[in-house]
Amino acid sequence: MEIEDLLNKLGLSKKESSVYMTLLKNGSMTVGSLSKESGINRPAIYKLLPDLQKQGLVVLTPYGKQKKYTAEPPNKLKTLIDDLKFNLLEKLPDLESIYELKDKKPDVKFFKGKDGIGQIFMDVANSLERKGTYYRYTASEDLKKIDKYIPKEFRIIRDRKELEAVIISSKSANEQKWVHPNRVIKYIPDEFDLFDQGVTMFIYAEKISIIDYSSELGIIIENKKITEFQKKLFKFIYQKL
Repeated sequence: MEIEDLLNKLGLSKKESSVYMTLLKNGSMTVGSLSKESGINRPAIYKLLPDLQKQGLVVLTPYGKQKKYTAEPPNKLKTLIDDLKFNLLEKLPDLESIYELKDKKPDVKFFKGKDGIGQIFMDVANSLERKGTYYRYTASEDLKKIDKYIPKEFRIIRDRKELEAVIISSKSANEQKWVHPNRVIKYIPDEFDLFDQGVTMFIYAEKISIIDYSSELGIIIENKKITEFQKKLFKFIYQKL
């Protein structure tokens, strides 16, 4: 990396770097000679020098009736590094807050049609680690038509990873075939009509997926706090059944 590139990274502009390097190489110089040697016009030099003085990189040296400018030793650049580090540490809490705020904002994705619903099932399988658990609300009516939406790869990945399914469904779903070594299920009495809308919800990883089979629409919400809240609510209901 070139020296002037390093100076730029420390906060000096290209012209400021050029002025400093010119003074460093030539010693004390008047504005006129500095302008001629650096190739930067005099008005620009007059604007640049005060900033370089404030940064402690250039000093004004009276020389009779003339004013000459001299570059400070390179070790003064350490001050720029220290100032940069101090400012960074001072602003770090603000940066952390911005980063944490990003995590608090839900990431929402929408899906449509048979293929879109299939993508949701695949997201459940792919998002979980081996022997992970997903929680699911589903209706008995869904079980009669759900097969056409489930990709073959979902069951392959689910079984290979030995994923556990914890399910809450309607009482009439008890008539369906739910036998699976990694599946447990409890039923809500049909009179409560909680599953008469044809909607399924998955809670897994840090996500919630909702599928409306009647309109073939689905949504995935990715947010840790929302997912944890729904997971605790699911477990509470499951324990009470």
